[in-house]
Amino acid sequence: MKKEFYLKNVIPFNPMYAYLLAIPCILLWGGVYYYFLGVNFKLSFMMIFGLLCFITMYFAMKLISADITLKFDKDHLYIIRNNNKEEKYFKSDIKGFYSYNYNTSQKRSALKLELQLTNDRKIFIDSIEGMDVSILINIVKTLQSELNFEIIEKNRFNNRFWYSTK
Repeated sequence: MKKEFYLKNVIPFNPMYAYLLAIPCILLWGGVYYYFLGVNFKLSFMMIFGLLCFITMYFAMKLISADITLKFDKDHLYIIRNNNKEEKYFKSDIKGFYSYNYNTSQKRSALKLELQLTNDRKIFIDSIEGMDVSILINIVKTLQSELNFEIIEKNRFNNRFWYSTK
């Protein structure tokens, strides 16, 4: 199995902070809509301004995203962001991770990983754009084999699995 993965357009922090971008985008485009049209509601203009709002959020998220590389060796997991200094974590310090079930009929999906460390710190790796599902399955299987984890809990509500040791 491949022990190094290069991931583009990844948000390497809690995605809730990135979702907070929606508030200023909605306020900005809502203000522009109100300035030009006032209180007159027109569905076609509302759809155009809604589309502009989502495009603005997408490009803002691309600006704050990073390219990361996940690498493994015998005892460590390395996370390298934008070709900068690598962050090194002992495999024994990772107590588990959350990931979605990528064994579906979809061809593309977004990467959603949440690694939990023993010191209650979390590492988030969320992609902005869809990736090939075979690559995502390979990433999860590699994490699972490198860390000697297995599926402990299946959350059927949101199709999210908890991988850890028993």
